[in-house]
Amino acid sequence: MGEAISKVQALRHAMLDPVEVQATMEIVALTPDLAPEMLDEVAAEYRERCERICAALEDLTVDDDESEAVRHIPLTWLATRYEWSRCNDQMQYQTILKGAADTLTMARGSMLSKIAEKLEALQTRKELFWSLKLAADPFGTVSRIPLMAKRLMRLTASAGRGINEVLQEFHAIRELLALHVEDGELLDKLDKSISKSIETVDYSVGIELNDLHAALEAELVDRLESSGVAALILLDNADPSELIPPDVSDLFFRVAQCWLKHLFAESIEATPAEREASDKSAHVTLSWRLTRNERRLTFTLRDDGLGSSGFTMGKDVLPPGLDVRHRQEPGVGSELTVESNFMLDGNSEYLSFSVFNGYDNSMLAIPAQYVRFISLVEAKALASASGSLLTATGELYTILDTARTVFGASADYSKDLIVFADLGEGRRLAMRVNEIHGICRGRVKPLPFGPGEDRVAGILSAAGQLVIVLELEGFFAG
Repeated sequence: MGEAISKVQALRHAMLDPVEVQATMEIVALTPDLAPEMLDEVAAEYRERCERICAALEDLTVDDDESEAVRHIPLTWLATRYEWSRCNDQMQYQTILKGAADTLTMARGSMLSKIAEKLEALQTRKELFWSLKLAADPFGTVSRIPLMAKRLMRLTASAGRGINEVLQEFHAIRELLALHVEDGELLDKLDKSISKSIETVDYSVGIELNDLHAALEAELVDRLESSGVAALILLDNADPSELIPPDVSDLFFRVAQCWLKHLFAESIEATPAEREASDKSAHVTLSWRLTRNERRLTFTLRDDGLGSSGFTMGKDVLPPGLDVRHRQEPGVGSELTVESNFMLDGNSEYLSFSVFNGYDNSMLAIPAQYVRFISLVEAKALASASGSLLTATGELYTILDTARTVFGASADYSKDLIVFADLGEGRRLAMRVNEIHGICRGRVKPLPFGPGEDRVAGILSAAGQLVIVLELEGFFAG
């Protein structure tokens, strides 16, 4: 058996082999009233077209790797199909207006039909299915993709929130059970079961960056209808299939919607000529990327528009734990940064404690990974420390009256229980608390919270109680 012929070689044979050319021209010659000189003209055009197609695909084949060339076969078929469709429409209008279709137009339509047939024969059934679908309704097919991505985001975000609530209930039941059961082995099995459930959810429920990008692209296209300039949006992340929590993705998208509305109303040039006069490309270029660390996701959008100021988002429309910043450079562009301060690891552990809220004690928590140590400190030592506390090891901690900072209340103690937390980069906090309750585990849920909302990341549930999770970064930002 000989070597298998490549698709590019097969196409050249099907198009330009003398026998194949003769067979094609015999079909074209059936065109009514086609004169010999017309047939010669069409035959020359056929050979030139086929040679260009084959040469282009051969240029895309490198070291016997024709994967890129094969990817262009359906695209070339679509281009040929659309040109044939135009010829077909021309013939119909010519028949209506003149009583008969133009002979040369009919011959060219026949030629294009044969070229499309040869390209079609080299496509797999799967490729042909999507090619035919796109050929039948190009705008409907393309526009449906980002609309489906937006719907997917909404559904997945809703499902993710529901699953999180179920997992929070599991945690609450486990803590309640621990109050009445002394069987450590049983509680350990429950912990492992809950942890496994959370890990399964984390790896299976999420939004791909690809889908978020499609949704952002759809939102951008909606803005172009009334815009004087074209625009495109690029995803900067190397891995577009990376998953992010659906509720966070939903929040990012809602902020981006507001940003795009402001951008096209206040910060985009009116015409391509205005942009070119500023040494910019005729079209607006937007880009976005997503970065993460162990505690947060950061969503960054950039544009090269006018860089107009004035974009704001009220605290009443933002959940706690979401930080939105906007900066601009007049005439150059602007940048939107959205940071989600929610704990991203569903299995995170938090040190829980209580503080006085003005009426009784409320449960608070901070990520356990940042706790250095816990100590009793004389109240007078705190009072004379001018907002900071120097430990015996020479480390300087910022003192926070947690009750006052979070609830606007004050408590009077002869001694203060202090939780020492270290966030790195020289940022240390010494928080005054009432009582330590120990380690609780769970996923933070973003819920509205009144007092101190700038310093609240969200809520988690333990033993049936709501525990306010503090956003430690917020203490330094304030």
